[in-house]
Amino acid sequence: MREPADTKVLPSTPVEKLRLYAVFALFSLGFLYVVGGLAYRQLIQSNDLKEQSDNQSRRIVLRPPARGRIYDRNGFVLVDNRARWSVKADLAALQKEIRVEYLRLLAAERARQAVQVDTERVMELARVNVLQGWLNKVWFVIDEDQRKSARKPAPGKATPLDPPGERKVNIEELRKHLRERRALPFTLVADLAFPAANLPAGPDEGVKAVARFIEQFPVEGPIRLESDIIRTYPHGGMAAHVLGYVKDSDELPPNVEDIAEVRSETLQKLRQTGKTGAAGVELSFNHVLKGLSGWELWTKTSSGYNQTRLKYSEPVQGSNIALSLDLRIQRTTERALAEIKDTQGVPLPAAAVMLDVHTGEILALASQPTFDPNRLAGRITAADYDEVEKSGAWLNRATQGLYPPGSTFKIITAMAGMRRKVVDWDDILECGAFYRVGDRDFPEHEPVGYGDVDLDKMLAISCNVWNYQVGLRAGPDALAAEARRFGLDAPLLESSASPDADGPTITELPYPASRGLVVPDRDYKLRIKAGPWQDGDTANFSIGQGYLLTSPLHMAAFAASLARGETRTVPTIIHDPSRDGRHRGSTPIGLNKAQLDAIRGGMVRCVEEGTGRSARIPGLPIAAKTGTSEYFKNREKAHLAWMIGYAPADRPVVAFCVLVEGQLDTNTWGGKTAGPVVKQMLETWAGTGEQPAAEPAR
Repeated sequence: MREPADTKVLPSTPVEKLRLYAVFALFSLGFLYVVGGLAYRQLIQSNDLKEQSDNQSRRIVLRPPARGRIYDRNGFVLVDNRARWSVKADLAALQKEIRVEYLRLLAAERARQAVQVDTERVMELARVNVLQGWLNKVWFVIDEDQRKSARKPAPGKATPLDPPGERKVNIEELRKHLRERRALPFTLVADLAFPAANLPAGPDEGVKAVARFIEQFPVEGPIRLESDIIRTYPHGGMAAHVLGYVKDSDELPPNVEDIAEVRSETLQKLRQTGKTGAAGVELSFNHVLKGLSGWELWTKTSSGYNQTRLKYSEPVQGSNIALSLDLRIQRTTERALAEIKDTQGVPLPAAAVMLDVHTGEILALASQPTFDPNRLAGRITAADYDEVEKSGAWLNRATQGLYPPGSTFKIITAMAGMRRKVVDWDDILECGAFYRVGDRDFPEHEPVGYGDVDLDKMLAISCNVWNYQVGLRAGPDALAAEARRFGLDAPLLESSASPDADGPTITELPYPASRGLVVPDRDYKLRIKAGPWQDGDTANFSIGQGYLLTSPLHMAAFAASLARGETRTVPTIIHDPSRDGRHRGSTPIGLNKAQLDAIRGGMVRCVEEGTGRSARIPGLPIAAKTGTSEYFKNREKAHLAWMIGYAPADRPVVAFCVLVEGQLDTNTWGGKTAGPVVKQMLETWAGTGEQPAAEPAR
């Protein structure tokens, strides 16, 4: 269309020109800003942006290492590792199948004219249905009994349509897995060798189950067979309180920051379930046994699943540990303790220790009842935990049990009397049926008394009245000081680099008795608000009763010290062939030869003709002291049976202590009850008894 002839173009006003300049300037600044920003990011921030992008699309998967093995002093394996074959589901590969099931369930929900559909719940149900379907197939393949009865199910027999608890997908575990470890495969069957409590399976059945799975399931399918390493205890519950057990751990290992590829704080790190020590040597030496984790660098999908592995590093197995235990002596000790039973045929609670007199190395350390750490190597079930709790097996009675030592303490009373010069080795004291202290008669365990008694005879027959007199003459402070000289109130199993080291120490077994140890004196009784100290307290103290509390390990260490003529023995559970036999804080015993010979001679008589005759072994001289002390069980008095000592008596090599907790309906006495255990321990040590079979390490 042609413009009219009279149309005129008017010149721009100054205001309009300024507006045009302003728009042009703003546009130019914006353009420069965009170009500058792009240049800054491309030239200066490119490395940082690339790292952020990589961190958002990559992750590290940490792989736990195999733990180190634990051996006995002779190289026999006490704790090992075995391959565990697990059936796992690749959730990323199952996404299409889960999506189809999700849409089916969603359509069913909408068909019911639901006002509002919970899509999250529907998705969870879809995952569970798909995984349960695959789990049913897995069980049908690996359970030979189920396949045989598939055509004619027996009444009450579980089928894939009605699986028992261990054959169902654990919804809580699935939720936790998706929340914390979505990229890793989800475990359907944790262990094909031991897949369920109600499926009898052993090594042979486990191999067959693995073979059946490999035959029926493709290698690259969504349901795969993976292997890892699990802790195994080949001797079951033997030495369980020493060895301990392991538990699952999802914590990142301490060596993560030493790996260059994972140092970025923003890089996501996932860890396959590893193991950490939960008790015993597994816990106290976890830093030695655990090893170094390996790692895998993966790219990941937008859904959070692993896509491509870029780099990897193999884990490094933990270091091995050699314990001072002797497998043969340990096994004999536990068998001997198991033979001591109550009226219902249940083994009595008990503890036993054998030490190397010179080095303090523990050759045997047993506590009864015990537990099987193999049952705790995976996830501990509530039933397993409650069973151990109910039996009292968590308590290591050898190191944590606190008991009055009874007549075994009479050796210390005699030492205190001789060091205070209130009695000597050849003094004869009149010992009747009781000894009167104030207005109370303290009895002898022999109703008619023993008449004239010297130190040698006192130890052989375990005379009470002799010790009442000596203890009252020496006084409670002297008794307490003598007990403390031998460390009855001092923590044990704390090791360092050398006997003279002043640095930090390592507690070799967790939670040893320390706070509960009691060597009483006048101040102690006032502290517990039990009133002032009385002479009757001293009389009880002199025969190892009253407030006095110590552990079987302490009494074994005392016996070893006495055998060497010193005051301290530092026991250890670690074997070291170069250990020189020096003991921290040990001093000469402080008795002359005649006094020390009298004590040792009385202990030999105790076995040859006295209260410890049940431990006698022809051809092996043994020095020992029995003890029977009282303790309260269900507010009623029961008896503790003790025996401590060393052998051979003329050239000591090993020291021992046995304790048995009597029950209200049992007749428990030191020599009668503990003596047979000592005899079997010493026969195995000397090689004269039945030698339990053991397989050497390979």
